[in-house]
Formats: sequence, C-alpha cells, structure tokens
Amino acid sequence: MNYFHALGAGAAAILLLACTGTSDKNQNPEVGRAEYQTERNRVDTMILRPREFALEILGNGKLRALRKSVLKFGGTGDLAEVRVVNGQRVEEGEVLAVLNPRQSELKLRQARQDMQKAEIDLTDNLIGFGYGSDTAQVPKDILKVALIRSGYTTAKNNLELAQMELAATVLKAPFAGKVANVGVKAYEQVPEAFCTLIDDRFFQVDFNLLESEIPFAKRGHGVKVSTFLEPEAYYEGRITEINPLVDEKGQINIRAEIPNTSGLLMEGMNVRVVLRESLSGQWAVPKSAVVIRDNQEVLFRYGPDGKAMWTYVDVLMSNSDSHVVAPNRSKGAELNPGDAVIVSGNLNLADGSRVEIRQNPKP
Repeated sequence: MNYFHALGAGAAAILLLACTGTSDKNQNPEVGRAEYQTERNRVDTMILRPREFALEILGNGKLRALRKSVLKFGGTGDLAEVRVVNGQRVEEGEVLAVLNPRQSELKLRQARQDMQKAEIDLTDNLIGFGYGSDTAQVPKDILKVALIRSGYTTAKNNLELAQMELAATVLKAPFAGKVANVGVKAYEQVPEAFCTLIDDRFFQVDFNLLESEIPFAKRGHGVKVSTFLEPEAYYEGRITEINPLVDEKGQINIRAEIPNTSGLLMEGMNVRVVLRESLSGQWAVPKSAVVIRDNQEVLFRYGPDGKAMWTYVDVLMSNSDSHVVAPNRSKGAELNPGDAVIVSGNLNLADGSRVEIRQNPKP
C-alpha cells in the first residue's frame, strides 16, 4: 500500500515540474524579448542623391474636334434618301442624303427654255443695231443695251440659280469624318440641320492651370491625356495655345492638340490631362519610402549599426510614383547625399528597429 502511495506522489511531482517549466517559459518576458531582438526586418534601400524628377501638373479637360460642321441643305423639301447613320465614317465628297429633286428639275428646265428664248432675242437686238450674232464685234455700250432688252442677263442668272438649287438637293460631306445627330428618315421634311460631321482624327483639349503653374506650360510642350474609362491608357499631344488672361479664379486656359491614335476618343469627352516638367537636382524618393508617424511624414534611413533611423521630412512635390523630400528642420532632421533610404518593408518600423537589407542599395 505504501508502495502505491509513493508511486503516485512521484508521478504528481513529475507532472508538476513539467507544468511549472512551461509556465515559466510562457510567463517570462525576458525570454520573449531576447527572441524578438534576434529577429530582423528585411528591407530594400536606395542611395539618396540629386536626380531628375518629372513634375506632374494634373487637370481636367474636355475634347473638341479640330474640324466639326453642322451640315444643312441649301433648299427645302422632302427627303428622298438618307444614306448614313449616326457613327458612320464617310469620306470627303460622299453623298449623305438627297432631297426630292422634282421641283428643282422643273425649275431648271424652265430656266433653260428662258435662256434659249433670251439668246434668240439677243441676236434680234444685235441685228437691229446692225451687227450679227458675234458679240465680240459689238461695242460694249451697244452690247449692254442689247443684253438688257433681250432679257439675256436675267435668264442667265436664273439658269445659274436653278442649277445651284438642283445641286443643293444632294448633301455631300465637305471632309472625311464621322456622322452625328442624324434624326430624320426618308420622306420626312428636311430639318434646318441634317447632321453634324466630326473629323475625329485630331482633338483639341481645353484645360485650366493655376497662375503659379503657368511657368511650366509653354507652346509646343508635351502633355498626356487619359479618359476616365481607361485611366491607364495615355494619348500624347502638345500645347498649341495659352490664353494670356487670368480669370476670376486665378486660372489660365490652355489648349493642346491630341491625335486620336486609338479611334476611341469622342467629341465632348471629359479627360484627365497631365503636364510634365523635368526638374534636375531633386532629392526624389519612391512614394513607398515616406510613411506617416504621429501625423507627420517620415522616412527611415539605414544606420551604420544596422538600425532604422526615423527622419522627419517635408514633401515638396509629388508625381504618380515619387516624392521630392527635404529634411524637416523644425524637427532637427537631416538628410545627406549618400544616405541609404529604406524604400520597402518600412510600414511597421520604429525608430531604432534592427533591419536587414535584402540586396545592395539601389543607386
């Protein structure tokens, strides 16, 4: 009986020791701290030095076709044919629509008959003055009287008008482009405006810059345009006009010309405009290098002791992927050429965190 009591007591002691050992390891903060201190935050770095920075000035604009025309018939009547639909591309001289020509053809026949009669009357008048039908031999003053008496001049003008009226029953494209705003069908009365023709090979884009941004805009300077449907697809163009007038909002209107290389740009489309200016000698770092700490912009430098050094900075300029930075002097910060700036793995860093560089710093 004593033997079993002793065996039980020994097992209990062993179990107690095992539990006590585990508890001490879990509850001892020094053990966890030592293990944490041996960890390394793996980061990428770059060497800080003056470099080119592409300053980007952003704006919104609206596209306007370089050539756009509202097309109208020269006369009135019923539409006999409508040969185009909205969005159709046409070539210069292509027939878009035709009016019923019956009335114009009758006028032309009548005008031709009147002209024939006037020619006969003119010959009779010239014979009465003692000349033949060859008007080249008739003095100018006598010929003038004969032309008026015979009605030749009036008949000739009426014939030209009838020919023009018949030609106006056919509406042709004055230039190549796309048809828009066709709202009628055959046999309907012709409206005041039949359609709008848009040459969509090139567009103008109007946008505004602040007065302080004008030094970066010059005629011939390149711009990039993207639509809100495809913000990553850019169309490159150049500034053609700068309006020398500052409006009540302190803005100046700029106009650029953009080729429609994809054929997807449309009249009146709203676009995003990017104006770029290359500035040399700037301390530019990737946007990922700058993080927020205590509501302040900071970056981390890699110290000689392998620790991250918290550095307050001011962001002077930005573009789509980079910041231009300067040390925040009010915080006692400093930056020097040749500093290794941490550009990744910095989201959870604190001042003095041990870090390990994944690869050689980027130049």
